[in-house]
Amino acid sequence: MTEVCAWRTCTPQSDPSWSSDSKKLAFGRFGEIETGGIHLVDLATRQVSDIPGSQKLFSGRWSPAGQYIAALTTDSTKLALFNFKSQTWSDWLTEPGAFGFPNWSVDSQYLYYDIAFTENATFRRVKVGQNHSELLADLKGLLRYSSPPAFQWSGIAPDGSALFARDLSTDEVYALDLELP
Repeated sequence: MTEVCAWRTCTPQSDPSWSSDSKKLAFGRFGEIETGGIHLVDLATRQVSDIPGSQKLFSGRWSPAGQYIAALTTDSTKLALFNFKSQTWSDWLTEPGAFGFPNWSVDSQYLYYDIAFTENATFRRVKVGQNHSELLADLKGLLRYSSPPAFQWSGIAPDGSALFARDLSTDEVYALDLELP
């Protein structure tokens, strides 16, 4: 384990995800996208550790019940699942296209995500213990906001409904005629 570094000497962190007891935080680091790695910081001791076997993984998401962390491979083509009880990673799911924005259901039974940046963008979910996904929505007709910082973001509301960053066009051209006295 290494001690948490001083603010100005750290590599910036990304993709934070709280443990269910709010005592730990899982995160990645900017600049590590090629090598990946999911790290944990214990907020009481300020100690940082790596989740074993998390190399080549990023975007770790802690399940609300605290038993799992779901993560994407650095090429975003596979979903992996870390089980804290067994301390092991398993390959959970592979999809055509790139996974985006994984989000757990409130009951930790499902992981929601989108498959974007493909001709057939979809919003899907997979149940813990299964290795096939369920189609929830075809996103073909949805004009999504794709610029930073949203990058076609999707999420889940507390009631389980899907959320998307929609583009209502911010690039309109306007003309103004002004008559001054």
